[in-house]
Amino acid sequence: MKSNISFLTLFLISIFSLNAQVTAEKFIDFIPIPPVQLKSDIVSTSSDNKIIKISTTEMSLDKKAVINFMPNESMQTTIQQLTDDGNVAYFYSGRSVKKGTYRLTVDYNKYIIQNTENFSEEGCLGYAKIGVGLRIVANINALKNNIDISSLVAIGNAAKKGIISGTVGYEVIGIESKEITAILPINSEITSSLNQVFLQAIGVVKGKIYDTKTRLHPQIIAIKHTGCDVTKFVRAFMKKYATESAINSTELFVKN
Repeated sequence: MKSNISFLTLFLISIFSLNAQVTAEKFIDFIPIPPVQLKSDIVSTSSDNKIIKISTTEMSLDKKAVINFMPNESMQTTIQQLTDDGNVAYFYSGRSVKKGTYRLTVDYNKYIIQNTENFSEEGCLGYAKIGVGLRIVANINALKNNIDISSLVAIGNAAKKGIISGTVGYEVIGIESKEITAILPINSEITSSLNQVFLQAIGVVKGKIYDTKTRLHPQIIAIKHTGCDVTKFVRAFMKKYATESAINSTELFVKN
């Protein structure tokens, strides 16, 4: 009997944790950021099977070198709540959220993960996701409590019921292809057909990544910290790779 109670308690705690709202400092997954071009050289394997150290611009001329550099592939969904006081909170699940303003980011990426250097004031280590892909961003206004915004399907259903409003847009990250540009929709209001439209777009992107005519430019697209002051970590990290304007544009994604 006691074991059953303990199991139930753990189960309820796990449900609560998955739906918990946390600050950026406590969010342990990757946080998407505006794409940042790498200034330092990177190591990969060329089309003639040689280990090379080149810039991402030079690498874009060698398709096999780019593909070899990015062995991983994933779809990741990130849910942020934009609070009245200007802060950003994160959710591990978008089910049963309260009335308010949210941002749903869906990233399809080919990527590699690399350690970041220990250069922040707190000595905080972290990770950078470097790659290419398609990012879908939905800005959502939840008009009532207990709405599911956990996926593109969920927000499409909610839009059909009239219980959310908002807009959806996209970013093609590090992929130079006329065909991809032609297939993607323009920024628009959230509709019930949202998932179908972008699933088709993701399918096109996946195919064009390997097309010999497509040029790829890997960029920093997400970061992960190890429990430090994330705003200071991000500013230190971005200063190493980007201009001041890029630092400012990133703060919306990671502010505590």
